[in-house]
Amino acid sequence: MILHGNSDPLVPHNQGEQFYMALNKACKDAIFISLPKAPHGNSNGFLTDDSLREAATMRSTVSAGCAVANPMPYRPAWKTVIDFLDRYMK
Repeated sequence: MILHGNSDPLVPHNQGEQFYMALNKACKDAIFISLPKAPHGNSNGFLTDDSLREAATMRSTVSAGCAVANPMPYRPAWKTVIDFLDRYMK
């Protein structure tokens, strides 16, 4: 799971996209959540602040069959992270 703010002044947004695309190309399970208004490092805000989550999108790749989902509007929350960790870290 990659959560990346498009307004991040420290890590360019395209680095998160490139990492996601590398996972995508390797047919690995991956989720990329892009937050156009979010800066660097405020993960709690990414998941709780509606002004930062506004216009967020999610795209994903599933290793089974290398299925790719196009970006779609998405409002991330702590449940997003918990569900991801529950699924992939057990």
